[in-house]
Amino acid sequence: MNFLNRAFKNVTRKFSKTILLTLTFFLIGNLVIVGLGISKASENAKVLTRKKMRAVVTYQLDYDEIYEYAMSLTDEDELSQFYENYPRINLSNVAELLNDERVKTANSIYNTLSYGGNIDYVHLGNRAEESSGTGESCMMDENGNEYCETYRSPQFFLKGNMFPSMIEFEDDEYNIVKGRFYTQEEINEGNFVCLVSEALANQNNLSVGDSINLLASDYGTSYLEQIGASEEDYKNDYEIIGIFSHNKPITPDSSNYDWISPYENLDNMILMPSTTIYLSSLTIQQKEFDYYASLEDMHDTGYYSNPENRPSRDNMFKNMYIDNAVLLLSDPLDVDKFVEDYSESLPQFTMLDANNDEFNRLAKPLDTLSMYANFIVRLVVINAIVIITLVTALTLKNREYEIGVLLSVGASKFKIISQFFVELALVAILGFSLAVGSGSLIAKRIGYTVLEYQISESDVQDDGGKYYYGYSIWDEDYTNDLTIDDLISEYEVSVSAAIILEIYILGLGIVFVSVIIPSFMIMRYNPKKILMNQN
Repeated sequence: MNFLNRAFKNVTRKFSKTILLTLTFFLIGNLVIVGLGISKASENAKVLTRKKMRAVVTYQLDYDEIYEYAMSLTDEDELSQFYENYPRINLSNVAELLNDERVKTANSIYNTLSYGGNIDYVHLGNRAEESSGTGESCMMDENGNEYCETYRSPQFFLKGNMFPSMIEFEDDEYNIVKGRFYTQEEINEGNFVCLVSEALANQNNLSVGDSINLLASDYGTSYLEQIGASEEDYKNDYEIIGIFSHNKPITPDSSNYDWISPYENLDNMILMPSTTIYLSSLTIQQKEFDYYASLEDMHDTGYYSNPENRPSRDNMFKNMYIDNAVLLLSDPLDVDKFVEDYSESLPQFTMLDANNDEFNRLAKPLDTLSMYANFIVRLVVINAIVIITLVTALTLKNREYEIGVLLSVGASKFKIISQFFVELALVAILGFSLAVGSGSLIAKRIGYTVLEYQISESDVQDDGGKYYYGYSIWDEDYTNDLTIDDLISEYEVSVSAAIILEIYILGLGIVFVSVIIPSFMIMRYNPKKILMNQN
């Protein structure tokens, strides 16, 4: 190990040269730490913010592709046929995506209102409730005769899904208190089962296994008489299979409290399969069809003259389609990879949307910051290699005699190169060690200053939050509301152990390249030629 002793003595003996090289590596280390620290902080802020986001992917129609294809059709018959067979989201394609182990559940929601029944809704006692209920509206017909229609305000909100779970339950926004959720078999069969809120169950003394009666819609009495129907045709009994709670209560201090309708209160929401909601109005739709089919002037359309068009259970299920499906994944960091894995195999005119537009817009300053930081690191490393290589080349040129003597006494070329590497590595480690403390402070100050400048110069602006009292009963946006503050709060420049290790590895790499290149220039000579050149 004599080459190690020689290396250490050369470093300590040539003190002024060692100081200059240490200072050079110190400056290089500071610049590299600043670049790596800012870059890592930017990437970590994006990752941590992404983890806060709901891991959802929306499977939907690609309306841009549909529009471009429609515009490309010049034949009117082809265009008409295309619109007659307008693209739809196929449930079988969604089922295939649900088989992926990264997917927890999916929502394909169908909402409607119910106009009362044999149960009482949960009351808020606000001004909107005072103006709700039943009433009568009178008008004059074309003959000057007055006729009146009764009307009623919706009291319950029916929320259906095409899948045997819901994102809200996976995210603990809703929780099963008693009973269970409906199954895929109950969805496929359109069974009249439902889940009611805990507050609604307490209001009406309901338990799992009880039945409730609800009005599927609200038709005027004169219209019902016209088509030969009655209110009983859209009344249905639903078996309670579960009771759930939610974490979005409405309180008197809620925004717009006075004008929240009864059905907008989550306590008055009833969950059931989407197929059940479709079937709840089947009887009255059949009577409507029979009435219009009996009118001679409706036969010209061809629709009502065809018995196959009469609403039925099979027809409703056959023609049932969904606008989109929102898939909930287990990990937000899997979202982009999931979209990439399936995008190429999707049916035409459909797409997976990772809901990244808002995230990418807000992350733009961090991306720019990270790009410049990485550029600085690369530039510093390249310049460091060039500078240290030139210094090493000059040093080795002045030490040709020492190299010749060592070779002549039997020292291997590998050990001689190792000695030069150790000499430079000792200095580099000293310089980088000094840079760790100062670089951390500099990186924090520069990082925050540059980030503030990037944000001020960019077009990033926060959009307003969701309206209402923080939640809308109609809201089906399962993405998070992000602000630039969410990203900035996760931005923290620090010199971690991983960065320190990366700096030392990078420094030793610079030393290795800086030693190996000039060494080849000198070591290609034999010892005799080197000593003769010296003489």
